[in-house]
Amino acid sequence: MSTGVIFFILISIVGFIVLKNILKSKKRKSSPRRLHNAPAVPALAEPGSVSYELAAKLEDSIPADWAYALKQRVLSEHSGISEREYDWRWLELKRFFMMCAVLKQVPMFSRTVDEVWHEMLMYTQEYQRFSTKFLGQMLHHAPSGEPSKPQPDERAWFDLVYVEMFGWNPYSEAIWGVFFRNPLPREELNLYRNDNLMLHTQNRFNSRTYEHLPEARKLIDSIRSSLNYRTNLSVQQFSNNKTKMNYNNTELLLASAVFFSIHNPTGFAEQMTPADSRNRKDGASNCTAASSCNSGSDDCNKSSCSAGSCSGSSCNSSCGSGCGGGD
Repeated sequence: MSTGVIFFILISIVGFIVLKNILKSKKRKSSPRRLHNAPAVPALAEPGSVSYELAAKLEDSIPADWAYALKQRVLSEHSGISEREYDWRWLELKRFFMMCAVLKQVPMFSRTVDEVWHEMLMYTQEYQRFSTKFLGQMLHHAPSGEPSKPQPDERAWFDLVYVEMFGWNPYSEAIWGVFFRNPLPREELNLYRNDNLMLHTQNRFNSRTYEHLPEARKLIDSIRSSLNYRTNLSVQQFSNNKTKMNYNNTELLLASAVFFSIHNPTGFAEQMTPADSRNRKDGASNCTAASSCNSGSDDCNKSSCSAGSCSGSSCNSSCGSGCGGGD
């Protein structure tokens, strides 16, 4: 073999190794800074909470050996994250799936959570079995190629329902982005002032799971009952003066979100900012990471949805290359 051929082979090998390392490095996404010192993940839902039964159903739908294989795959493919950081991403993805059983449209507001979802989809048979066992049909991942686009209304509902189901903590916020920067649409909140517990056709809740999944129905009824209580409570004359917002008081937090959405939407973000907000990173937290869930609500069956209407492309108008929460 000539010297020139050997030299060409060596150059090709070196070039391949360099290219492989470049491509691998692009996969590495640094996790939100606050997760580097995050504690062990909490329970998916607290025992006795309104979300606990749905959480138990979801956990029962994910075999332990598949969860382990997925973790090893993510840690191998995305070597920039630690096991603790992965555990937080995995927790938030499971919470996202639970929200898909409650809401008929849930945009993905975190790149890092979406990365885990993408790796989960690589196990096609296991993912299909999980979807069927948890929801009774496929939980679709709906990508979109549209340019980055804010979705303040969707983000407002995401924040309210998330905190209603799981409460608030700074480590979840580091993943999803700052909560309660956008007011809930006033006209939608008004639907719940005289709620007779019949699902409104224009509401945000998943009508299919409401009919076919008892755990989801119980949770949806609880959230809507709380909305009914808080929207009626907001009629009372509370002061709009700035008070110290306590994010550890879930009931105060949710009542305030409803109240200021109705009475002071233009000043909502300021009113909802906690007194000590030095560590809160305010980003484009009302944008999606180019994907969303479609859990097959009766409104759209297996097609995908955008603002309540159906199309064949994606479940919502997402943020293209992404401007996800706290990533």
